[in-house]
Amino acid sequence: MNTLREIGEFGLIAKIRNWMRVSRPEVLRGIGDDVAVIGMGKRSLLITTDILIEGIHFERSWTDPFRLGRKALAVNLSDIAAMGGIPKYFLISIGLPKRLSFSFLSLFFRGLKEEAGRFQVDLIGGDTSRSQKIIINICLIGDGEKRELLFRNGARVGDDLYVSGTLGEAALGLKILQDKKLKRKSKRLIERHLAPTPRIQLGQTLAKKNLPSAMIDVSDGLLIDASHILEESRVGARIWEDRIPLSGVYRKWVNIYSKDPYRIALDGGEDYELLFAAPKKNRTGILSLARSLKTPLTRIGEVLPEKEGFSLIGKEGEKIPLKRLGFDHFK
Repeated sequence: MNTLREIGEFGLIAKIRNWMRVSRPEVLRGIGDDVAVIGMGKRSLLITTDILIEGIHFERSWTDPFRLGRKALAVNLSDIAAMGGIPKYFLISIGLPKRLSFSFLSLFFRGLKEEAGRFQVDLIGGDTSRSQKIIINICLIGDGEKRELLFRNGARVGDDLYVSGTLGEAALGLKILQDKKLKRKSKRLIERHLAPTPRIQLGQTLAKKNLPSAMIDVSDGLLIDASHILEESRVGARIWEDRIPLSGVYRKWVNIYSKDPYRIALDGGEDYELLFAAPKKNRTGILSLARSLKTPLTRIGEVLPEKEGFSLIGKEGEKIPLKRLGFDHFK
């Protein structure tokens, strides 16, 4: 009998997707995309959910409750950003240890409130329960113009691949937080892990200008999230390793944890940047948008026929084996 470790997180999702087929015609997107999409005339209802579990996603010893509140909502907002949608309402279900201090919970909700106010979303309900560890689950609801929404399955052969911002800082920040021997720590890298910024404005603008053909947020790692676009679009791709955008502070700290400066940026996860495919004809428009929003948008690869597979290309043009794509909860 197979175990979850053998099947893996994404193998499990594929099984559930096969078991629970969608029957209602108004469901435009279900399992297999960043957000569930339900058609409502010219507009669509967007629904997503994410869970944070103490000991798996965070530790109380190095996560302050204020930033935990912000992050709990931010990771859901990032999914809506990847669709180009507008977030509006959310529900929260929380499991709490009975000896948890009220001040912790108060600070958590202060952080949640700040993030909600920043992106103009309202808390409209939820549930509470006693649990051994802190469990936070948020369901975020939004909407968008049906014709503007972006999915994972739109990439076409010949498209460019882009990513926003810089990669690897959040994963490097986590390693620094976990490193008890390290005396000096980088505030910038730690902040990128504890309080990510969802690319809501960028996602909405890309969608409105109809620049990408497919999009996803980078939550589990660049390589594995790129593979989700390829799988849903039934295409292949190549990514050029030396075009991966790395910040100066990342380059300064990465050698402590990896001999390969790109590895953590490729499979570390939790960047919550946007990865998208776009037709070559849109290069000028994408460059113009990057300038106007003052947000780096880096062309890192290209979409190929499915038979070409997925490859990472080194500086000398060599193919680098893809041994590990990204984070998988069960592996």
